[in-house]
Amino acid sequence: MKTGFIPISLKEYVELHLKRNPGTSRKEVTEVLEDTLRAYKQGARCDCGNPIWVIGSAFSGFDGCFTCITGEAYPEDDYEIDEACL
Repeated sequence: MKTGFIPISLKEYVELHLKRNPGTSRKEVTEVLEDTLRAYKQGARCDCGNPIWVIGSAFSGFDGCFTCITGEAYPEDDYEIDEACL
């Protein structure tokens, strides 16, 4: 179970992303998140060995964990897809 993240449904995150990134394609955002969530569920890991951060990996262009993507040790006020927080 991932801790420290704010769980959010994929649908809710897509809406939030579109609000913050006008002009972004709903279909493309949904597809990249679904693909990354599928990889997470299949056991995708960062190079450091930790489980990937679905939201961060979807938009950073590689499969990485929160720490490797952000350089921060612990998520504070950061979202993760709720299915990846179980």
